[in-house]
Amino acid sequence: MGLAFYGALALVGVLVFLIVYMNVPGTRASAGILLSQYPWTLESYAGTEGILVPVIATTPITARFRADGTLSGSAGCNQYGANYSTQGLAISIFPPVVTERYCENPLVMQQEQAYLEDLSKAVEIRVNESNLNLYDKTGKPVLVFGTT
Repeated sequence: MGLAFYGALALVGVLVFLIVYMNVPGTRASAGILLSQYPWTLESYAGTEGILVPVIATTPITARFRADGTLSGSAGCNQYGANYSTQGLAISIFPPVVTERYCENPLVMQQEQAYLEDLSKAVEIRVNESNLNLYDKTGKPVLVFGTT
């Protein structure tokens, strides 16, 4: 194999490196944009054991991230609102303000409490046009959303 072959191989290697590493900032920038483009419906959340649990089917939990850094939605029984900020793939969600409506089903109330706690644990996002996953500081998923 001649010098031309190794030169072409090196060029391909450089191009792959540039595509992979130079595209990451674009992915990170688009994460914040995609986050606020869609209304999200919770599909599963981290239960008390840290294992993802599906949402009670008759109790939709929603999240609407707005470009101005506000978040609002239904926690299942109560409405909530919070502020958030993103930087790259990192997210900080500030403690939400929640209405104080009583819900008769204790399972819905437990789910709502777990959801609100999981919101505060989120430190990283992965988002595309159909899914939003929030991860805690150990890298475990705590909230999994789909588009509504």
